[in-house]
Amino acid sequence: MSKQIRMALIAAAATAATFGASSAMAADGTINFTGSIIAASCSLVGGSGTNVGGSQGNQIIDVKLGKVTTDSLGGTAGGNIIAGTAINLDLNCDNSAQGLNTVKVRFDPVSGSGIDKHNNKLLAITGPATGVGIGLYNGKNELLDLSGNSVIEGELAKDGDKYTAKLALRAGYVKNGDAIGPGEANGTLPFTLTYE
Repeated sequence: MSKQIRMALIAAAATAATFGASSAMAADGTINFTGSIIAASCSLVGGSGTNVGGSQGNQIIDVKLGKVTTDSLGGTAGGNIIAGTAINLDLNCDNSAQGLNTVKVRFDPVSGSGIDKHNNKLLAITGPATGVGIGLYNGKNELLDLSGNSVIEGELAKDGDKYTAKLALRAGYVKNGDAIGPGEANGTLPFTLTYE
C-alpha cells in the first residue's frame, strides 16, 4: 500500500472519529431540577400495630408478613393480597414544620431489594421463594407502582406546639405471574420523607 493511500485512510479514520464524538455530545433537551433544603425536624413513631426503631434520619420499620401457604396466595398485582399487614405511622414534627402542609413518603426500591423482575409495581423479594413480590397499598387499598414514583401522603396539622401527620399503608405478598415456590420471602425498601 502506498504512503499516500495510508495517509488518506488515517485522515478518513480521524475525521470519522471526530464526527462520531461530536454527535455523541449533541444535546436533545434539558432536565431542570428544583427543590430546597428545609430545617423541619420530624420523626416517625409507630401507630397501632407498627414498630419503628432507629434514630431520626435512620429509622427502621419492621413489618412482619407472616408465614403464608402457597395455595392461599391471592391474585396477581392489583388483585387480592394475602397476609396484608397494616403499617400505621405517626409523624411528629416540632415547630420547624410551620408553613408546611403535606408530608410524602417516597420509596427507593432500587436501593433496597429492587423491583420485581416479573411485575415492576412490586418490590422484589430476597430468599429462595419464587412467584411473589411484596405489594404496597395506600389507604384506599390501591396498589402503589414502585417503579413509577408512587407516594404515601398525609396532611400536616398543628397539634399544640408541634405539627403531626398520620400515614397509613398496607403491605402483603402478591403473585407476580411466575411459578410459586416456598422459601423465605424478605425485602427491604428505603424511604425518604419530603414536605410541601
